Amino acid sequence: MDALHNRVIAGFLCLLIIITSSVLGVVSTLMPMRAQVIELFHIGERRTPGIVSDLNEISAQAFNLTVIARRYIAPGDFEYYNITWVLHARDDLAAAMQGSFSPREIRDAHDNLISMAHVLNFELSRMELSDQDQNLMAAIMAEISSRMSLISQSPYNQAAFNFNQSLSRFPANILGRPFARPLELFE
Repeated sequence: MDALHNRVIAGFLCLLIIITSSVLGVVSTLMPMRAQVIELFHIGERRTPGIVSDLNEISAQAFNLTVIARRYIAPGDFEYYNITWVLHARDDLAAAMQGSFSPREIRDAHDNLISMAHVLNFELSRMELSDQDQNLMAAIMAEISSRMSLISQSPYNQAAFNFNQSLSRFPANILGRPFARPLELFE
């Protein structure tokens, strides 16, 4: 009991309580905010699906492009490697989305898939395709472009930027940094 009457010890305990409650307050605010932004990336919000939904659709459309390509390019043909590259790029994107949350890795895999799909599309455009397959290719590439546009308009980047701004302000910049990392943008 004498320790509680000592002003130095009482002041130290008071300071410890203030610091602990401040840290808990900052962490209990930041962690749900961070989780909400990550959920925005994966699931989206009321009106728009998340980026993951668009990436899955791009991946499906890239696969559809390989289906058309297999009608015209045999496994022994030189151009067949373009089909293989698209399929590998799809696998890389799926692996990036299944791994730890890293928008940069997911974006790199996405960019690679888009690039490979454009190469395959170019290769197919030089061939004599049926009218139906030409129309399907055009629809596939239009859907890929549309999904890329939706991704560029996603609210995720703004929400991640806002979270990072909150993390850089006092007291979060001092008390929250060890507990909440900044979020990567999907750009």
